[in-house]
Amino acid sequence: MPSSDRMTGAIKLRLVLLLVVVGAAAISVAAAAAADVDSFSYPVFDATTTQDLVAGSNTSILTPASLLFNQDALFAEFNRTEGFLLLSRTVDVWRVGTGGAPAFEASFNTSFALSGGAPVAFVVLRDSYPTLYGTGGLRGFANYSASDADDGATSRNASGSLVSVEAGPVRSYGPDSPAVGLNVTVTPNDARVAVWIEYDAGVHRLSVYVAGAGEARPATALLDAPLGLAGERTTEKAMVGFFAGAVQDILVGVRDWNLTVDRFFDSSGGGDGWKKGTSSWVILLAVLGSVAAMA
Repeated sequence: MPSSDRMTGAIKLRLVLLLVVVGAAAISVAAAAAADVDSFSYPVFDATTTQDLVAGSNTSILTPASLLFNQDALFAEFNRTEGFLLLSRTVDVWRVGTGGAPAFEASFNTSFALSGGAPVAFVVLRDSYPTLYGTGGLRGFANYSASDADDGATSRNASGSLVSVEAGPVRSYGPDSPAVGLNVTVTPNDARVAVWIEYDAGVHRLSVYVAGAGEARPATALLDAPLGLAGERTTEKAMVGFFAGAVQDILVGVRDWNLTVDRFFDSSGGGDGWKKGTSSWVILLAVLGSVAAMA
């Protein structure tokens, strides 16, 4: 074989190797990115699944929430009280950057089935529970108006044949923190419905989709509005779950709750919040450089 043919063959082989390496590295990076989330799933709320949840009212915090299924009169009264049912651990919302401004913000999506006519709210709180015995109770500061929207004008109320949806801040933290986190209240029209709530941190957009039970998520959102969660409105980590006028409305009415939230990597070692993703690309570039040098 002539020398030029051998050289051409070698270059082609190295190009094939380059494509294989790029493909493998890209798959590795994609897999890592896909795993960079926290996921939670609760088909039902019962004495078993609520062992890692927390229930809270204006006067007390119950942990684990599985105590709500005891036959004691005290817990029965708690079930009839307005309150929260929350994950026992916090999730990432944002991370601070240079100068104290938010550097990263988490997107999330959650879905659940809701039955009955009682309104139930999906909520994003702060990293700590509201002060007990707060003035006005947990809903004392929950009255929402369109002026609370980020642009000061966009309405966050929407109604359809199946439900009414209202989105705004949580008002449970008292007058010193009148607008906290996120409160998406869904009121079904005496029907069993499926609800999807999505927050896209990249474009600061909240979307709420609703369909009949067992139906696929519709292409068009019932409610779509601008929203920014990072900064003074929330802490970097937050408690997440549900609120209702009676805790039992959550236990009985909510089914098939799924939640997926972006997870930030620990930056305590001095790196940034996306340490793993950055490292993957550094490795990829190093490999590509090695292959190129072979040619």
